[in-house]
Amino acid sequence: MAVKKKADAKQDTATQLPFEDAMEQLEEIVRKLEAGDVALEESLAAFEKGVGLVRVLHQRLHAVQERFSAAGTILTFQPDNRQFT
Repeated sequence: MAVKKKADAKQDTATQLPFEDAMEQLEEIVRKLEAGDVALEESLAAFEKGVGLVRVLHQRLHAVQERFSAAGTILTFQPDNRQFT
Protein backbone atom coordinates (compact mmCIF):
# COMPACT_ATOMS: atom_id res chain seq x y z
CA MET A 1 0.00 0.00 0.00
CA ALA A 2 2.85 2.40 0.83
CA VAL A 3 4.37 1.81 -2.61
CA LYS A 4 1.09 2.74 -4.31
CA LYS A 5 0.81 5.95 -2.26
CA LYS A 6 4.39 6.85 -3.16
CA ALA A 7 3.71 6.20 -6.86
CA ASP A 8 0.51 8.28 -6.68
CA ALA A 9 2.45 11.16 -5.11
CA LYS A 10 5.03 11.00 -7.91
CA GLN A 11 2.28 10.98 -10.52
CA ASP A 12 0.62 13.98 -8.85
CA THR A 13 3.92 15.86 -9.09
CA ALA A 14 4.24 14.90 -12.75
CA THR A 15 0.74 16.20 -13.52
CA GLN A 16 1.90 19.67 -12.52
CA LEU A 17 4.84 19.68 -14.93
CA PRO A 18 4.54 21.26 -18.35
CA PHE A 19 4.23 18.58 -21.04
CA GLU A 20 7.67 19.31 -22.47
CA ASP A 21 9.34 19.07 -19.05
CA ALA A 22 7.65 15.76 -18.31
CA MET A 23 8.79 14.45 -21.69
CA GLU A 24 12.37 15.58 -21.02
CA GLN A 25 12.35 13.83 -17.65
CA LEU A 26 11.08 10.64 -19.27
CA GLU A 27 13.80 10.81 -21.93
CA GLU A 28 16.47 11.25 -19.25
CA ILE A 29 15.14 8.24 -17.34
CA VAL A 30 15.24 6.14 -20.50
CA ARG A 31 18.83 7.24 -21.20
CA LYS A 32 19.91 6.30 -17.67
CA LEU A 33 18.22 2.92 -17.80
CA GLU A 34 19.56 2.13 -21.27
CA ALA A 35 23.10 3.01 -20.17
CA GLY A 36 22.83 0.38 -17.44
CA ASP A 37 25.15 2.23 -15.07
CA VAL A 38 22.55 2.57 -12.33
CA ALA A 39 22.18 0.42 -9.22
CA LEU A 40 19.19 -1.90 -8.99
CA GLU A 41 17.25 0.16 -6.43
CA GLU A 42 17.84 3.38 -8.34
CA SER A 43 16.84 1.65 -11.58
CA LEU A 44 13.60 0.47 -10.02
CA ALA A 45 12.82 3.95 -8.69
CA ALA A 46 13.58 5.50 -12.08
CA PHE A 47 11.40 2.91 -13.83
CA GLU A 48 8.48 3.65 -11.48
CA LYS A 49 8.86 7.38 -12.06
CA GLY A 50 8.99 6.76 -15.80
CA VAL A 51 5.79 4.73 -15.69
CA GLY A 52 4.08 7.59 -13.86
CA LEU A 53 5.31 10.06 -16.45
CA VAL A 54 4.11 7.85 -19.29
CA ARG A 55 0.65 7.69 -17.71
CA VAL A 56 0.48 11.46 -17.30
CA LEU A 57 1.73 12.13 -20.83
CA HIS A 58 -0.70 9.60 -22.28
CA GLN A 59 -3.60 11.20 -20.42
CA ARG A 60 -2.64 14.63 -21.70
CA LEU A 61 -2.30 13.45 -25.28
CA HIS A 62 -5.64 11.67 -25.04
CA ALA A 63 -7.26 14.86 -23.71
CA VAL A 64 -5.85 16.86 -26.62
CA GLN A 65 -7.02 14.23 -29.08
CA GLU A 66 -10.51 14.38 -27.55
CA ARG A 67 -10.57 18.16 -27.91
CA PHE A 68 -9.63 17.93 -31.57
CA SER A 69 -12.16 15.16 -32.14
CA ALA A 70 -14.85 17.30 -30.58
CA ALA A 71 -13.88 20.08 -32.97
CA GLY A 72 -14.19 17.68 -35.91
CA THR A 73 -10.46 17.37 -36.55
CA ILE A 74 -8.79 13.97 -36.75
CA LEU A 75 -5.52 13.93 -34.82
CA THR A 76 -3.10 11.08 -34.34
CA PHE A 77 0.22 11.14 -32.52
CA GLN A 78 3.22 9.49 -34.12
CA PRO A 79 5.60 8.78 -31.20
CA ASP A 80 8.48 7.71 -33.44
CA ASN A 81 8.92 11.15 -34.92
CA ARG A 82 7.03 13.16 -32.28
CA GLN A 83 4.65 14.70 -34.72
CA PHE A 84 0.94 15.11 -34.84
CA THR A 85 -0.72 14.28 -38.12
